[in-house]
Amino acid sequence: MSSKRTSYHHGDLKAALIKAAESIIADHGIEGFSLREAARRAGVSPGAPAHHFGTAKGLLTEVALIGYAELGRYLARDATSDLAVLGAAYIRFALDYPGQFRLMFRNDLVNREDPRYRVVSSQALRPFATAAAAFHKEKANKVLSQPESIFAVWSAIHGMAHLVLEEKANMIFGAADAQDLYANYLPAVLQKLWT
Repeated sequence: MSSKRTSYHHGDLKAALIKAAESIIADHGIEGFSLREAARRAGVSPGAPAHHFGTAKGLLTEVALIGYAELGRYLARDATSDLAVLGAAYIRFALDYPGQFRLMFRNDLVNREDPRYRVVSSQALRPFATAAAAFHKEKANKVLSQPESIFAVWSAIHGMAHLVLEEKANMIFGAADAQDLYANYLPAVLQKLWT
């Protein structure tokens, strides 16, 4: 996303502020976010975000909800229950939206008490949860309960996503960068885990 200022004139100020926050996070990560900068990019007074969202956490919660909706689209794209494919989609989302991905899992920055949070995050991860439960039921000697299955798979994929995003696994594989690791090494890792 571009760091160009998007001026608000007449229209939906709330949407303009959300778009500005997304842009800041895409350009500079969570660390670069401030309500003042969101207001500046939206072309409004510094007090405008507080009027619509109360606090930075209110605005960042909106950005996280949008992130979960987009993650859901990534996971639903192939309409598959193949964990390797879904794992790759999850990691692809993390690489495409690193700031938003990091934000989505921050307790201190996202209001998980917002009633929409549980709904949107659960819907986003449903394909993953269904595939994880089915895989473990099929493959395990002893059937794991659904929460255990989901947690085991999600922990593995989420951990991989962070390691790929932070380029921590590059030296293990000799990858040049996160994109190289994703394209040339990750498919084999995912297939080894879930076939």
